[in-house]
Amino acid sequence: MPKKIGHSIDGIEEYDNPIPRWLMWLFYLTILIAVVYLIVYPGFWRGLSGWSSAKMYEEEVARAEKRYAALRPKGVDVYALINDQKAIEEGRQIFARNCAPCHGAQALGDTGIGPNLADKEWIYGGKPDMIVKTITEGTANGMPSWASQLGAAKIAKVAAFVHSLGGGE
Repeated sequence: MPKKIGHSIDGIEEYDNPIPRWLMWLFYLTILIAVVYLIVYPGFWRGLSGWSSAKMYEEEVARAEKRYAALRPKGVDVYALINDQKAIEEGRQIFARNCAPCHGAQALGDTGIGPNLADKEWIYGGKPDMIVKTITEGTANGMPSWASQLGAAKIAKVAAFVHSLGGGE
């Protein structure tokens, strides 16, 4: 019979019962597993397995890139369209329908909403890829993103047209 510890509260006495043997073995096994885990995987040191969360992340991203590459929309090379008069004319028509209300029919910014796109001063950069980025993502100054409405091909044509206005770099 286990010994009483020697104090009583509200008539309840406490005994000094040993922990069951199976529970002690489970406790020792848990400690052993933790030590083995810290040896094999990185914890306080590099670990024997060479595993790391950064490496695992990079592998998962590479697998996802392969798996979903076909679903990603193909980009259009705006630099190829800069000298294509047909693409620039199509870009002018798209500009007239979508961009002229803010930038003006001649892209001079005469509406008071959008900036002048035909001068040499560019707020967001006048290189073709920067123009594409501005049209695609919009700006914090009120220009909306046109990516979902126009798509990559039309955005590239509008960027080629805007670049042809002479203000681009």
